[in-house]
Amino acid sequence: MSRHETAVDHLGRLPSSALSRSRSAVETVGFWGAVLAPLGYLPALALDHSLELIAPLLVLNAACLIVGHRHRPSHDAGVLAVIARAGLLGGDQ
Repeated sequence: MSRHETAVDHLGRLPSSALSRSRSAVETVGFWGAVLAPLGYLPALALDHSLELIAPLLVLNAACLIVGHRHRPSHDAGVLAVIARAGLLGGDQ
């Protein structure tokens, strides 16, 4: 908050910044879902589940691709660094 900014001005921007963070989180989940969803294809094919499991995986992958297509993975490095500094990754305890 700058020196000349009033508290009301600052509060007026909070919903838009919260919405932006929420959208970014959803895009991140969509991106990584699109990356990880294909890992389910091989087990589904190996277990001989024809369309009952493969079709939902394809739909999930397509939905994740649509939601996460704007995400930039380079932004994740900063988030992971903060999580690691906080000790949330389960390292040395």
